[in-house]
Amino acid sequence: MFRSSVMVIVGVCLLFGQALGCGTQLCWNTVVPRNMVGFDLNVISTVDGPDKSGLYTYTYTIYRLDNGLKLDNGAWVLYREISHISFWFPCGPAAERSIVNGKYGISVSCTDAGQCPTIEMGGSRGMVEPVMSRSCSVFWGFKLDACVCPDDRIFLLPNLNKISFPTDPEDPHCTITFKSGSAPEWGKWLAKGGATRGGLHDGMGWVYDAGDIKVPTCVPAVDVGDMTWGAIKATYR
Repeated sequence: MFRSSVMVIVGVCLLFGQALGCGTQLCWNTVVPRNMVGFDLNVISTVDGPDKSGLYTYTYTIYRLDNGLKLDNGAWVLYREISHISFWFPCGPAAERSIVNGKYGISVSCTDAGQCPTIEMGGSRGMVEPVMSRSCSVFWGFKLDACVCPDDRIFLLPNLNKISFPTDPEDPHCTITFKSGSAPEWGKWLAKGGATRGGLHDGMGWVYDAGDIKVPTCVPAVDVGDMTWGAIKATYR
């Protein structure tokens, strides 16, 4: 049932500009994966729908690549902590409002988490991504603040056998799901760690990784956050 067509919002951006987050679009389009050893993450993005109610189900699976204990040159692998993961919606607050029940409608489950991640959403003012420059840092979508793992374990630390999830289902991973009344378009995810201070990646500034995902667009731009299921069905029938 998945419809893979990408929605074109250039005209909407020209009409409404920064109000829909379009001013950050070119900034985030230039964010590319870093693939840094010990901080090399991936997000599997799937979208199902629309269902009979006109809703799409968005699912993201987050995991860290398993580089083992040592590299081929004998160096020890340093697995760095994750501060947060940002999910950028190019369409801005209208796409945020399409998520059923807002941030409370976003479900997160992690296989190795002690206290599960906290979800933040930008609302009318947006959120700040410190990795980006000041002119590009405000964005709309949501943030996942990393879990606090028991026994001081690193969030999403793999089992160090050099086989990554999903090939190795025992490696830790997180799954995020929500329903939205808007069809998908391409957005971005960005995982941030601490700034480098010595070691394998010294002098590289912010530790981050990034990639492309499917996120809600503005069509249709209907706020379903406070709607009942009956009203949603009537709207999208």
